[in-house]
Amino acid sequence: MKNQVKVLMAVAFAFGIGFGTANIAMSNAPAPSIAVVNIDKLLNSSAQVSALKKEQQAKANELKSWLKTAQADVDKQKTPQAKQAMRAKYEKELMNKRAANNKAFSSKLASIDASVTKTVSQYAKSKGYPLVISKSVVIYGGTDITSEVAKLVK
Repeated sequence: MKNQVKVLMAVAFAFGIGFGTANIAMSNAPAPSIAVVNIDKLLNSSAQVSALKKEQQAKANELKSWLKTAQADVDKQKTPQAKQAMRAKYEKELMNKRAANNKAFSSKLASIDASVTKTVSQYAKSKGYPLVISKSVVIYGGTDITSEVAKLVK
């Protein structure tokens, strides 16, 4: 029985030494690199976002033209009731047009955001960064990869 206790103590001691050595070895390992990226800058430099902005401006101009036509149509009406009915019709159409434009814009922007996120992820993986954080939430530290990723964003 005493031999079993001695063997058990020796095994426990050896295990403790081995475990402690492993922890010391792991504590000397370099910390993984963390990348930071300025998403706003990437989105603003994106050709897709520029095209989307131009498209939205064109739609806004088209809507202004439509509003002038609608106002002229309302002004042509002879009675107040007819004007009110025409105005209500055009207000409903305007709301529908705006909702459709907003929905299309949001959908396209979400697609662009997903594309940029995918590009950031692929770049980070290729360079061995296990973690990428938005630069807006980092006070200090991290490797800024914004300019490298901006070259890859379409």
